[in-house]
Amino acid sequence: MREILTSVKRTPYQSLASFLILFFTLFLSLFFFNLTSFFNGILSFVETKPQVTVYFQTTTRESEIFKIRDEIQDSGKALSIKYVSKDEALKIYKDLNKNNPLLLEMVTADILPPSLEIFAKQPSYLTEIATYVKRQPGVDEVIFQKDIIDKVLTLTTVLRRTSIFILVFLLLVSFVVLMTTTAFKIALKKDEIELLRLLGASKFYVQKPFLYEGAIFGLVAGTLAFLIFNAFFLYFYPFLTSYLAGVPRLAFYGLSHLNLYVWPPTPSFVALSYVFVALFGILIGFLGNYLSTSKYISEQ
Repeated sequence: MREILTSVKRTPYQSLASFLILFFTLFLSLFFFNLTSFFNGILSFVETKPQVTVYFQTTTRESEIFKIRDEIQDSGKALSIKYVSKDEALKIYKDLNKNNPLLLEMVTADILPPSLEIFAKQPSYLTEIATYVKRQPGVDEVIFQKDIIDKVLTLTTVLRRTSIFILVFLLLVSFVVLMTTTAFKIALKKDEIELLRLLGASKFYVQKPFLYEGAIFGLVAGTLAFLIFNAFFLYFYPFLTSYLAGVPRLAFYGLSHLNLYVWPPTPSFVALSYVFVALFGILIGFLGNYLSTSKYISEQ
């Protein structure tokens, strides 16, 4: 640690440049990590709902409905298909209107349509399934929230690609800055490094202080990025709670059994976010300095 502090004092501006680029890279990494996790949770929630609901005419026979159901199932595009009969539809209707006796007296099973609730294996299959069932005889109405699903799917895809592009760019900048500043520090310690090598010190022994410095810079930058990000989040939390009032609990990539919820964020997810940004920072700092020292120390 003393060697690291001495190195920082010798090259304060280069050390500050390395730290700042690490901080901004990790802050944006944490931001996109949370954002993509949130939209993935939204997409997973949408996919748990009946994605295509097909209402049939009251005169449609069950054999015709089952034929359509089997054809969709055989296509390999449906994850599951639930048949809701007239009697089951009446039961659902009664549950929804149990506090209104007048509505219950006016409705019988004969006037309620049977239906199919279809879950697709992939969101991209939804349009094909909806188009197919609309063409079948006996179909009265097809409810398909295509616009919502398409927008969420498109937004999630664009967000992932954008975040990958930005993060790759920032990683390249980080490595360039780290390698440049580390090369400058190596040049300042040229005589000391040459003396150590003449005394029999191994290359790794000479590298160690630089590697430790990069790892510690990454850890400190990651911790600071985490604290500032969560400070902003807590500041805007009341607004987000109001704006997202209708949004249910969103699990982190389906890991609800581990109590990992993106929204509202659970302590487990917050801890995971810190582990992610801290380890990512350590990895960047370590690799950046390792590449630099591998190149320049070997030339001494």
